[in-house]
Formats: sequence, structure tokens, C-alpha cells
Amino acid sequence: MKDQRARGQGPRRPGESAPPAEAPELPTGKAFVLLLSRETGPALDPFTGRVEHLATGRRLRFDSLATFQAAVIRLLADGHPQDLADRSPEDEGVPGT
Repeated sequence: MKDQRARGQGPRRPGESAPPAEAPELPTGKAFVLLLSRETGPALDPFTGRVEHLATGRRLRFDSLATFQAAVIRLLADGHPQDLADRSPEDEGVPGT
């Protein structure tokens, strides 16, 4: 029984708190869908398409690797779910595209 408690198994004593939950290595709040345009080939030139943040449903278009990176940064920074009824159905663009 003592061995089980040392490994975090077995019953807890009254008033003993649970061990902190470990954060997942790949949290779903940072999941994205990447859609590449039909012109984008194996060499990624041109690199154009759309990225969607699954947690919020927000989408941004990009036209280069740099604007793709800017889109992901923006989506992660904005990270708060928006009321989808207030959002335009058109895809958003990344400034500078």
C-alpha cells in the first residue's frame, strides 16, 4: 500500500489534495486546419491558402510563409471565442497580404 501511494496510486487520506493534472503536450486549443491552394506544390512555391483555428472557428488567408506565420500568431493571440453570429462569413485576411 505504501508503494502504491508513493506512485500516486491507492486511496488518499482525508484532506489530502489530488496531484496537479499535467497539461497535454498538444493541447486542442492550439489545433489548426491548414488548407493549401491548388497552386501550392511540393516545393511550397507559391505558399498560399487558409488557416483555421479550431477552438474559435476563426479563419485567415495567407499568401506566403511569412503571412502564414503571422496568421497563426494572430489567431493564437486573439484566442478568445467570438460570437459566430456577429462574424462575417467571409474569410479574414492578414494585414500585408
